[in-house]
Amino acid sequence: MVQIGNFHVGGADTLNPPVLSTGEVYILWDMLVSRYDAIMITQTYQNLAHDPEFRIVLTQGLGRTLEKQVNKLEAELDRYMITLPPRPPKSVSYETQSGVFRDEFLFRRVFTSIQDFLDHHVWAIRVTVVTDPLRQMFIQFALDEVEVFDDLCKYGKMKGWISVPPMSN
Repeated sequence: MVQIGNFHVGGADTLNPPVLSTGEVYILWDMLVSRYDAIMITQTYQNLAHDPEFRIVLTQGLGRTLEKQVNKLEAELDRYMITLPPRPPKSVSYETQSGVFRDEFLFRRVFTSIQDFLDHHVWAIRVTVVTDPLRQMFIQFALDEVEVFDDLCKYGKMKGWISVPPMSN
């Protein structure tokens, strides 16, 4: 069988399945699990947040970044016939009135998580040396994350929620 894009000519018994390195299989699976966790945490923070603007920021992070990346990662795992990890619930929703978690604290947790995930993206790029399109996808994820980080820096400074160390003279 010859495969050109999504078109196949010949018998299916001669088709060679796409090949990934062991590291690429792991990073694909790990990136998806990490994104699932990030979605659940973000949804939890949406429930805890009081500031309407901050809730919008969290909602945009879910739709513009996290869910899009999850869809791409799931498609890649399907394409390479890798078993998907268990999917979390579609949404995490509950009423909160305690006021124990301040928006500033929640923002800093999101901010720190994005800083950490920038390193995770770079690691994914470094591990993905065999499959060029997969590496390109991870590079795009990293660029998207850098834009989110930049936007959060600006938003956090505007709100006064970024911890700024003392300035030197």
